[in-house]
Amino acid sequence: MLRVVVVEPFYSGSHRAWADGLLRHSRHRIELLTLPEGPWRQRMRRGAQELAERARRLPPPDVLVVTDMLDLAAFLALARSWAQVPVLAYFHENQFTYPRLKGTKLNSWFGQINYLSALAADAVAFNSDFHRRDFLGALQALARQPNNWLREEGIAAIAAKATVLPVGVELGWLEDAADLRRDHWPRQVLWNHRWEFDKNPAMFARVLERLAAAGVPFHVAVAGERGLNPDRSLLQLPDRLGERVVHFGYADRATYGRLLAESDIVMSTSRHEFFGVAMVEAMYAGCIPLAPRRYNYPDLVPAAWHDTCLFGSEEECESKLASLLQHELPPRAPFRESAARFRWESVIEAWDNAIEMLARRSSAAAGTLVRP
Repeated sequence: MLRVVVVEPFYSGSHRAWADGLLRHSRHRIELLTLPEGPWRQRMRRGAQELAERARRLPPPDVLVVTDMLDLAAFLALARSWAQVPVLAYFHENQFTYPRLKGTKLNSWFGQINYLSALAADAVAFNSDFHRRDFLGALQALARQPNNWLREEGIAAIAAKATVLPVGVELGWLEDAADLRRDHWPRQVLWNHRWEFDKNPAMFARVLERLAAAGVPFHVAVAGERGLNPDRSLLQLPDRLGERVVHFGYADRATYGRLLAESDIVMSTSRHEFFGVAMVEAMYAGCIPLAPRRYNYPDLVPAAWHDTCLFGSEEECESKLASLLQHELPPRAPFRESAARFRWESVIEAWDNAIEMLARRSSAAAGTLVRP
């Protein structure tokens, strides 16, 4: 058994769920070194300083696992005795391709943190193959720009040590949602994402309003976190759709489970998706997905159902949603099976093996022996 410290400057939401899941399921001894939820920019700028100070009071672990929110190069320099510990850097998201508000530019500070962290790590893992390709493609595109701060050798080094480790998702608690599922009429659409611009709720609202105006029957449940800047179009949805809206607001766990059991279709109009935990949860509970034909969605949705469940434009989204609302739905089993691939019980072996391999490689290079 190896002693593994997970360093997470943004211990909240999906980052927290992943860290807690790794701790619960790993065969190794996992310890968490974290900062609580706070402004993400501050966490990326200051997290390494604050966490390194705490790390210096602890014995160095066998393996260090850090996330994309940490300035790894600064952390290793400040943690001193931890500088020789083998590091796996895990990317939930990245600051090169994360959507930005219209009119804003890439903040090179945060992109540089991601690049240098990947460069400093001994191994780099992404939560999906789409994300791996997306990140490396962004580095290569930036390298072609004048006055960039990247090195071709650095990009090649990151590519050579990059792999994919899916996010583990706790799905056992959704067994009851799948078992309680009943056919409803009219059918119910679920939105279980944040309400901010990067998830594109304005498009979701426009599509539903046009279908309502056309007389298409449906109910809609709007859950997910509001975020700091919820979209005005989504906020106006209860007034515009009236009794069609059966839930509106953040849902606690019990309420969320009920909404998953009651909903027929889970919908995303997102401008990005590096993985898609909310979609995995809904598919496992028996919802039929409707999502963009890009990002990581083609890997989540079974290939046989891409034409039914993935769209390339707003018009196609509206047409396919209208069809799902009014005609026979696809069988639920293929979507549930696809989601089940990401149960922690299914992915933990890959995580534990990656950690163990990193420790073995490091000990071999140092001429020592690590016994897992």
